[in-house]
Amino acid sequence: MSTAVDAIRASVDPRAVAPEHELERWSVGDVVPAAVLTPGSVDEVSALLRAAHDVRVLPLGGRTHLAAIRPREPFVVLSTRRLTGVEIYEPGDLTLTATAGSTFSSLSETLAAHGQWLPCDPPRAPERTLGGMVATGAASPLWAGYGALRDHVLGVTIVTGDGRVLKLGGRVMKNVAGFDLVRLIVGSRGTLGVVVSASVRVFPTPAVDRSLVLRAPRAEALLTAARAVGTAPVMPASAVLAEPEPGGGAALVVRLHGAEGAVDADQSRLERHVGTTFEPVEGAAALSLSHHMRDHAFEQPMVLRLAALPSRLADVMGVARTLPHAAILADVMAGRVRVGMPAVPPRAVESVRACRDAMRGLGGTLVVEAAPADVAAAAAPPPDETTGLVSGLRASLDPRGTLWNPGAFSGGRHGPIGVHE
Repeated sequence: MSTAVDAIRASVDPRAVAPEHELERWSVGDVVPAAVLTPGSVDEVSALLRAAHDVRVLPLGGRTHLAAIRPREPFVVLSTRRLTGVEIYEPGDLTLTATAGSTFSSLSETLAAHGQWLPCDPPRAPERTLGGMVATGAASPLWAGYGALRDHVLGVTIVTGDGRVLKLGGRVMKNVAGFDLVRLIVGSRGTLGVVVSASVRVFPTPAVDRSLVLRAPRAEALLTAARAVGTAPVMPASAVLAEPEPGGGAALVVRLHGAEGAVDADQSRLERHVGTTFEPVEGAAALSLSHHMRDHAFEQPMVLRLAALPSRLADVMGVARTLPHAAILADVMAGRVRVGMPAVPPRAVESVRACRDAMRGLGGTLVVEAAPADVAAAAAPPPDETTGLVSGLRASLDPRGTLWNPGAFSGGRHGPIGVHE
């Protein structure tokens, strides 16, 4: 193994090789990598992967979303942190292309100078990298008003497991003829290739960003109002239900974007439909509230994501309530609930299995975002009808199993996990 790792180190500039004393800082699931490489160019990424024979490679971005993984054999880390910078930005076309290691905060600053933004607010968004967000799919409540991140990614450049550089899609909306590989790459977690750059469409910054807040002692008391928001003749930018909220208790927070007159009219229509008056919050207070909701229930020792049809939100909340001391954030428009626990509970494996079975009964899913490896394995989904298709794609894009191997990593949504943020 040392010879194989030495060959990988020799494939890149010496400045891209992290010193031995830094390796422990890059531990994944308490396992220290055999080496950490930070290539500074696409060519170096390609050379590294071509040299990776009999060694598994785990690409990492901002290390904000490692999920529940634990490597079971020696591996090396490929960090994209040196692949930074905006390659092409056309404000008039509302498109931007940047390298994978560019942080969301740096891109936001560039866009803000032109009155634009990328409407995506996953947990710890400022620290995340563009490549990591693309690789994980970066789910966020703003999908309700703007669409999911998958809808905003116009093109990607990836390096396959055997070192080929592929440019997929383009920099305009209508750029696909035939099978859309870009949509497969978004959310693939690096199992099909390492994202080294991405082109995204961006949006004008809304003139008014208003949050409407409704509070109650417990989240269940707000479910009727939440269901009404989902059927209102108004499309909010996002709608989330959180417990506990900053002041204690629970809060339903509906976010409206647009011109001031349009937001005023949407608020009036929404309140008539729901049958109640919301507390409006704008400016710095609204920004602080949205940041709290973005990160709520995320940075905990054990985090699960439950999802079913939005009409089953009350049932999904019932499943979440079976978990002890849980903080909850529900995306009202998606039927998706994040559950964070301040400690791994006793009999956690049994609890997760029970939740998994309950979610199957609702026609939904359970994903382990953070937990010990044995707990994550309890929720691993069984093979389904897509298994053959996925295996064929991996065989084509990663023929040696460098980025993905069923025996290499365990835990998380997809069993073995590849690229993370």
